[in-house]
Amino acid sequence: MNQYNLKGIYEEIWEYLGIGVTDRNSGFHTFSLATINGDIPDNRTVVLRGCNKEDMKLSFNTNNFSKKIKHISNNHKVSALFYDKEKKVQIRIMGVASINNGNEYCKNKWNKMSNQSKECYYQNIKPGDIIDNPDDVKTENNNEMSNSFSIIDINIIVIDWLCLSASGHTRARFMEENKYNGEWVAP
Repeated sequence: MNQYNLKGIYEEIWEYLGIGVTDRNSGFHTFSLATINGDIPDNRTVVLRGCNKEDMKLSFNTNNFSKKIKHISNNHKVSALFYDKEKKVQIRIMGVASINNGNEYCKNKWNKMSNQSKECYYQNIKPGDIIDNPDDVKTENNNEMSNSFSIIDINIIVIDWLCLSASGHTRARFMEENKYNGEWVAP
């Protein structure tokens, strides 16, 4: 742990996120995504599917007919909250989301996904629709990329890191406006 070294903390953040993409047991594999629904925050858990330190991006997959797509279309500002209870590390990321649907980027990701992962994008009923019975939801794989499949990229503006410790919490912030050099923040 690089608790008192800003450059070390920054590198560790990206290491944790990279592990979160590939290790489903990592505390950083899933995160809480907050969007704005009109003037009300709306939160849900999504799976981290990509991170790119050079481009300062995170990505996750979603159903193009989900409410979060509408929220992001209306307000691109989002927040991502990660927490690993074993490491006692919280990472908050604020950024601007972009929606990818039906493009080459999506096709490349789609072709690398397992059939099991693809299946949820062939749902006959849109996410969030009211149904009479859970058995009403069916999936039918037709071996083509589903138009329901979208990738959301989050262009990172701020990373806020917090380490909880019985001997005292430590917090740092890395912002686009200062080239992510980092600064200490009172926890």
